[in-house]
Amino acid sequence: MNLQENISRIQEVMGIVTETRQGLLNYLKRQLPNFPDYVIKDWVYKYNKDGSAEGIQDWIDSQLKDMEWELQKDFPISMDIFTNNTKKQLEIRIGGEVRQDVDKDTERHETQKELLQSKGISEEPIILFKTKDGKYELGEGWHRTTQTFIQFPDGFIQPNVYIGLNAKWLD
Repeated sequence: MNLQENISRIQEVMGIVTETRQGLLNYLKRQLPNFPDYVIKDWVYKYNKDGSAEGIQDWIDSQLKDMEWELQKDFPISMDIFTNNTKKQLEIRIGGEVRQDVDKDTERHETQKELLQSKGISEEPIILFKTKDGKYELGEGWHRTTQTFIQFPDGFIQPNVYIGLNAKWLD
């Protein structure tokens, strides 16, 4: 069964009779009522790698159901807030590595660089996950964050940050 058939099956079961993308988003919103819409659209929807109805539900049940979220305004970002994993990935990207597994990686970095230079730090939120030891994993906003660190290596103030708490995969 392919992704489209799985999505159609989910829609039938859930009584969703809308366009496929919106149907899946509506389903995710019902399954994850504590999640901000932005996080569902920009992270959950994009990063569901499995695509099967069972895979989506298993991921929700095993990893996402108990998460809580907070929106932080004017959040100070510096390398020392991040886990070693995120710090290492950021340093590699700041160094110019082109990720083959990221669609249009070079173009996206160039776009973010131009936007940063012309409009300043983006109001669009980045998504972080807080670990038990108080460090953060970067979940979404890699291109914006990388380009901002290139311009402001000592750190910067990010206008909007969604922080996911209780991320089970960080335990």
